[in-house]
Amino acid sequence: MSSTKLAVEIFDSGLTCTEAVAMAGMKRMGRQSDLIPRIATGFGGGLSRTKSVCGALTGGVLVLSAAFGRDKLGDDRDVLVSKVQSLVKGFRARFGSDNCFTLTGLDFNDPAAQCPYRQRVHAQCRGYVEYVCERLDELL
Repeated sequence: MSSTKLAVEIFDSGLTCTEAVAMAGMKRMGRQSDLIPRIATGFGGGLSRTKSVCGALTGGVLVLSAAFGRDKLGDDRDVLVSKVQSLVKGFRARFGSDNCFTLTGLDFNDPAAQCPYRQRVHAQCRGYVEYVCERLDELL
């Protein structure tokens, strides 16, 4: 199963976009950790429903960091920075923003927003998950 398909399956099961991208990306790299999806949870819903950066995108950054991040001070991080910048730039170009609230128009803190999300925005967010996973396949 492709990492994109796996991420969509995980996302459709009820986990957040961040958790889905992180889980599928880590599996793609052959890495397993009890910390996944745990370390990704707080990023979903636009950084824990703060109307901030898209969770699918932050999941992608987590995966890139796992692949190219530094282990200690003095290690080079330029490769990671370049790949993250490429991911973010492409996401913004494709969708017009990287902000969850701008992309969805929903305040996830508002209980009334949950119904429109399930009816309308979940499919839209699935597209963000797919895009990020496809880009990860190119960047890893």
